Amino acid sequence: MFTSTPILRDLERLMQQIPNFAPRGYGVMVLCAHENTANDCDCAYCLYHTGRGKNIRCMLERCVCMKERIQAGAATQREVLTETLSAIPYPPFQRRLEQHLKESEERPMEFKDTRHRLIFAEAIQKRDIKNYALMSALYLLTADLKLWNVVRRYMEENSIHFNKIKLCGIHPDGYTLFCGAKDLYLGTKHLSVGDLSDPELITPKMFALVCNAMAIRRFGLGAINYRKDESEENA
Repeated sequence: MFTSTPILRDLERLMQQIPNFAPRGYGVMVLCAHENTANDCDCAYCLYHTGRGKNIRCMLERCVCMKERIQAGAATQREVLTETLSAIPYPPFQRRLEQHLKESEERPMEFKDTRHRLIFAEAIQKRDIKNYALMSALYLLTADLKLWNVVRRYMEENSIHFNKIKLCGIHPDGYTLFCGAKDLYLGTKHLSVGDLSDPELITPKMFALVCNAMAIRRFGLGAINYRKDESEENA
């Protein structure tokens, strides 16, 4: 710099710039809008896999692409729930989770039944499926038709007004679903890990639904291998 005042220095900088080039800070940012599919996340394409077909094995202790695989719906239920719930260091809960995974290995339960799937598909229409808290709450609330008929009146676009809801005549399982949905949506603590570990308090089916909802809360609808276009196919 050969000038002595701020104004002259600015002019000097301007004169030193390359003609016909935009100043720094005016570049173009390219954002990738591609969403991974189950085929994109096939372990056969991974550098850390060995074997072929059903004999594929990972050379790592923990998959580095697990989040992407779950969100793309390419992970098994065991992988989804293990990744979601392994951070809960409570032995009774982990024992119950392992028992649930063994019992559901042949036929993993993604929804309570067909009616649950259909009601959920209808409930999330025109909702923000990237709002994982909302999706996890709706997943539980739609598992009980009587509960859903009460709660649906307190929904507004992508919001659930739990503070206005008053339950009456709801089955104990419905109340469990409501408490789980409220906890996942608002961060309250109505259901404890001890509650979930007790099979006399939380039935096996309710335990499975709450675990699935926790996976949705963390990873989205890919945790239950759900796609919005499924509602069109089942209609």
